[in-house]
Amino acid sequence: MFRLNNRLKLIYIILLITGLSAVLYGCGLSQVSERNKLKSNLYYKLGVGYYQNENYVKAMQEFIRAKKLTPYSAKNYNAIGMVYLMTHREGKAIINLKKAIDLDKKFSDAYYNLALIYIKKHNYKMAKINLKMALKNPFYNQPYNSYTQLARIYIKENKLEKAKKLLLISESLNKNYFLTYYYLGEFYFIKGRLNRGLLNFKKALSIDVFFVPAKYKEGVIYFKLKKYNKAKVIFNSIYKQYGSSEIGIKSFDYLKKIK
Repeated sequence: MFRLNNRLKLIYIILLITGLSAVLYGCGLSQVSERNKLKSNLYYKLGVGYYQNENYVKAMQEFIRAKKLTPYSAKNYNAIGMVYLMTHREGKAIINLKKAIDLDKKFSDAYYNLALIYIKKHNYKMAKINLKMALKNPFYNQPYNSYTQLARIYIKENKLEKAKKLLLISESLNKNYFLTYYYLGEFYFIKGRLNRGLLNFKKALSIDVFFVPAKYKEGVIYFKLKKYNKAKVIFNSIYKQYGSSEIGIKSFDYLKKIK
């Protein structure tokens, strides 16, 4: 009887392990076939191509295909979250970005993208938490993004020296990131160091000539320096291209002051 019980116990354990294995397969903890991984990666890359070309419908289709093949891949949820963000569906973006983080606690890009949404919502507390989480990963390949966005928040909170410190760190990590120079320009502008601010706005524009906020701030500084002709050229250019937008209307207001 003793031997029979032991045998029954052994069979029970084997069955239990088999059952657990089936559950784990369903939870995505088992290995995905190489074929599915390759196909998923192909769909993901196709999605990235569509995303970069601003074809968000096609991008979403490809990212969903990728997710179906590798449903526990964090990068797919991050990508889907970004499509929702770019199409102004922040609620769904947050859900997918949080799912990406649940699957990979060190996924810095997902923390960063989530922080961008919180900045947009003016929830700076949550934005800072997520940016700092992004920076905890020693293998984060774009930490200058998070340092710059943290500095942006500190400028909003009037913690200017903190902001400057982070922007200088960001600059040391990447000397070709236009937003770092834009927010350095903001720092010097607020401090009343207009020429230093102008230098940084020009640097931002030398890296990204289409970054209109830096162009606008360049015009504002010329106006404050009473270089009205230079300011007028800039504000005219912005108003002609972005007349009905907020920055276009602000440019027109300056044009009226110059006249």
